[in-house]
Amino acid sequence: MIEDEAVGARIAQIRKTRGLTQAQLSQKAHVGRAYLARVESGDASASTVWLAQVAQALGVDSSRLSGPQDSAEQLHQLVPTIRRALASTDLYDDGIELLPLDQLRRQVVQLGEWRRDTKYDKIGAILPDLVEQLLTAGQEHGEPAYALLADAYRAGNTLAHKLGYSDLSLTAMDRMEWAADRSGDPLLVATSHYLRAAALARIGAGKHALRLLDRTMIAVEPLIATDGNAAAVWTALHMRAGVIAASLADKSASEEHLSEAAKVAAGVGDRVVYETVVGPTNVKLHQIAAQVDLLQPGKALKTAETVDFTDRIAAERQTYFHLDVARAHLLNKRPDEAIEELYTSRVLAPQHFRASATVKNTIRAAAAQQRRASSSLRALANYAGIED
Repeated sequence: MIEDEAVGARIAQIRKTRGLTQAQLSQKAHVGRAYLARVESGDASASTVWLAQVAQALGVDSSRLSGPQDSAEQLHQLVPTIRRALASTDLYDDGIELLPLDQLRRQVVQLGEWRRDTKYDKIGAILPDLVEQLLTAGQEHGEPAYALLADAYRAGNTLAHKLGYSDLSLTAMDRMEWAADRSGDPLLVATSHYLRAAALARIGAGKHALRLLDRTMIAVEPLIATDGNAAAVWTALHMRAGVIAASLADKSASEEHLSEAAKVAAGVGDRVVYETVVGPTNVKLHQIAAQVDLLQPGKALKTAETVDFTDRIAAERQTYFHLDVARAHLLNKRPDEAIEELYTSRVLAPQHFRASATVKNTIRAAAAQQRRASSSLRALANYAGIED
């Protein structure tokens, strides 16, 4: 792990070969100069969205900055499964023994639970066959089957981006939007845009993502008066916009979006709507992520103190919380506290921990701050697949 070149060192090296100063790169990438300096020095851990912006400005793929993202072997073996599930939308098996729609619905619900609990291997075990069933069911049952298919493609997107395959993630989003359009449900279409915005941000297209979210929020807002779920979707769109704006160092836009999300979330409550975690608690989690990206670690930690997980919040969301708190501690140069949060994240979602680029970046940043990597940090690095 100690020999593994840190993300900040890679950025600095490529920046210098491009003849760019930190100020020039920050302006070109639309990120904060102070945060760039902290990442390059190893005092801050970069998020995947932030890294995508910098990579685009440097003219390299983000994997060039974050290093190899190979996951544990059993997770890496899921990639062929994802490709098969996303291969086509029009090659139906006429000889398939189609399961009843209610049974398919139960499988899709289970898929969503596994996705939120980061049980990626379980998703991979059933996804291709389930997609094939739902494609055929769409021919017979129409809109209800396509709505389920959209959720199945969403699970494929989760596997793709967790394992670091941006191309597959975008393909999954194409498939999800295709199915959502055929579901007859405008809120499902809006949810697909919510996910596409994240996929765009991960490849450095944050401004495009914000334009998509703004357009979608305009379309959803009139539905709030007549559809109880519209407010939840509208809140989710604002949360995503707030985090993406923060990664672009746009403090006012980030705070405005998250403030709007908080106002409506109180009436929405902590729950899952359209397979998306929404509510006041999740707004706080997004606020913490944004505050870290805006170089406000004290504010992020203060917000973290108000988070209460007594109501069941998905393991995926909880592990993001602990990762962002770890990033805040690193900004305060407190690697020991960051390591404690990393351990909690690992316990909550071990498969997410193994696959996450943010985890690897945070571990490397913690190592840079410790004069000598502790045994606990080395153990975390080994678990995450970072060679010692």
